[in-house]
Order: sequence, then structure tokens, then C-alpha cells
Amino acid sequence: FGRISDQVLVGIVQSIEAAVVLHDRRLNVVFVNEAFKKIYEIGEEDVIGKTPMDFLPDSEQGQKTAILSRLENTLKTGRKSSYHEFTYCSPSGKYRDLLGISIPISGRNKEITYVMSVIHDLTSRKELEREAVKAAKLSSIADMAYTIAHEINNPLTGIKLGLSTLYDSLKKKHNIQVLDSVMKDLNRIQDIVNGFLTARKGLSQIEKVEISKIDGIIEDVLFHLSGQLDRQNIVIRKELCNGDHFILIDRNGIHRVLLNLLLNAIQAMPGKGQIIISTNITHLERKGEDKQICLCISLSDTGVGINPENLENMFKPFHISKPGGTGLGLSICKEIVSAHSGDIQIESRLGKGTTVRICLPLVSEGIHENESR
Repeated sequence: FGRISDQVLVGIVQSIEAAVVLHDRRLNVVFVNEAFKKIYEIGEEDVIGKTPMDFLPDSEQGQKTAILSRLENTLKTGRKSSYHEFTYCSPSGKYRDLLGISIPISGRNKEITYVMSVIHDLTSRKELEREAVKAAKLSSIADMAYTIAHEINNPLTGIKLGLSTLYDSLKKKHNIQVLDSVMKDLNRIQDIVNGFLTARKGLSQIEKVEISKIDGIIEDVLFHLSGQLDRQNIVIRKELCNGDHFILIDRNGIHRVLLNLLLNAIQAMPGKGQIIISTNITHLERKGEDKQICLCISLSDTGVGINPENLENMFKPFHISKPGGTGLGLSICKEIVSAHSGDIQIESRLGKGTTVRICLPLVSEGIHENESR
């Protein structure tokens, strides 16, 4: 640096976007660059020969004390300070977020002759960060709103079909069953909305039930969708297992999963087709874990199938693989199944159909009936 002229050094310092302030041993200012005057909105003539206690406004008393302490500590120890983040209000009333550091400057005899402050203006960056946080919050709210809308839409479909049947024929005994299904759908909507309003996470009620109880949930979902199945000439084939096995489930949660999956299967078969619903006892293997005995629920359709490049993203929120979809159905299914400590997988071939398998762990018979957590 000894070979570099003062003019060149000043040119370098003046080109820096950060404010540079040079203090002598008495902490009086002997130099400021152009960035300082722009950031602090104070003229050079108002700071030269003064300490920060003199030229900073009285409203900044707390910051003045902190800055002076930082400069004095650097002068005393001979070491640069830690970064000091603070807020400064300029004479025009504009608040700035600043980040300062003090650096000792030594002469040829290694004695400290000056203390230099370098102050970075973080205002723009902080504003961007605040906007990013705001955008993230809005995005989370939008995600929740989409989820609620999606989950409400499916029961509403059943309500509309049920009411349509009632209007066509009010005197049939079958209408009692339709009305019962409508009331269940209304209760599910109420549960979803209440869960959202109370910000309650997790499953609503876990119960220990025999695996045969899954048959009742399947029948309930199929009755819910019977109108659509009949209109599209879709045949349902059931291959359900029996046995004295038990699982822990949230009935409403599993109902939502099966409803979502069967709706997907129906929509994948614009003409007639077949859906096979089967259950069996199998082993679930996870990396790094022991094998687990599970109830496997399989739903296989003869629909159009899924493009292989879309398969790995099927459970990601907002991944849309069909016209008019929201991209939320399968991600919700995965969340519910994962909350049951279970697993869900999809196999599909274009033009051949799709199979979805849900594995739910069995529990020992020693757990009390209607156990909840």
C-alpha cells in the first residue's frame, strides 16, 4: 500500500457502497466517504472533528452509547469488533437497518493510530426478507384454504347425488339409507372445518378395531359413490380377508383416503371399467426397520394409467396430473396414512390401469378396545 498514492486509496474507499468512517485515537471523525453521507444523510462538515456522541441525533441515544462502546473496545484491545446490527432514523425520518464493524488501523510502529468503522446498509435486504416471510405466510394460508376446499368438495358431491335421489323418489325405503349417508357427509364437513378453526393437528380419534371393520368403511364409501359408479357402468369386485386381527385407525381419516382414491379411479375410467378392492395380511418392510405385519388394502382400476415420469411426484402437494384437479388428493392421503404409521404406494401402466396399496400396521390384541391417543 505504500506504493499506492493517497488519491488512488481515496478513490477506492469512495467507490465502496458501505459507509466508511475513520476515527482518531480520541474517536473524533477525520474522514467519511460518500456512502456515509448518503446513508446517514449528514454532511461532511457536520461530522469532521466530532465523535458519534456529538453528531448522531439525540433520539439515537441508545445506539450512540453502543457505537461508542464498540469503538473504545477496538481501540483498547487492538482487535476488530463483532458485527453490530442496529436501526438508524435519518433526519428525513427514514429508518435504515445497518450493520457495523470497527477495525483497528496501526501505524509503522504497530501502534493503533485510527479506528475505522464500516457500516453496511441492510435496509433493502431486510425489506426483501420481510416480504418473503409475508409471502410464505400467505402461501401457507393459501395451502390450508386449498386443502379445506378440496376436502369439502368430495363430501358435497355425495350430498348432491343423495339429494338428487331423494327428489326423484321420496317414498322409497332406500331413501332412508341415502339420507343417512347425507347426514354422515355433513358431519364430516363439520369435523373438517372445526379441525381447521381450532388448528388441531393429527388424527381426530384413533380406535382399535378388527380388520373386518374396514369392510364397513369400504361399503360406506362405495354407497357414497354408487350413483357415479352406476352412471359410468363401473363394476366393483371385492376380495376382502377375514380373521381376528386388529388395527388402530381414525375412521374418518381412512374414509377420506378411500374416497379420494376411489374418486381418482372412477375419473381414470371415462367409460365402463372395473375396480378391484382387496385386503390381505402382509409384511411391510422399511429400510433400517424390522418387518411389520400389516393389513394391505389394494385398489386396482382398469383406467388410463399414469405417465411413468409423473409417478414419483404423485404425492407432492399441488402436483396436478389430470385436468381440473387441485393436486392435493394424494398428498392428503399420504399424510393420513403416514399418521397411522402406515405406507402408501402406487403402481401404474399407461393404458393398463393403476393399483394403489395402503399398508396399516396390525396391533396386539392386548390393547384395549376403543383406545385413543
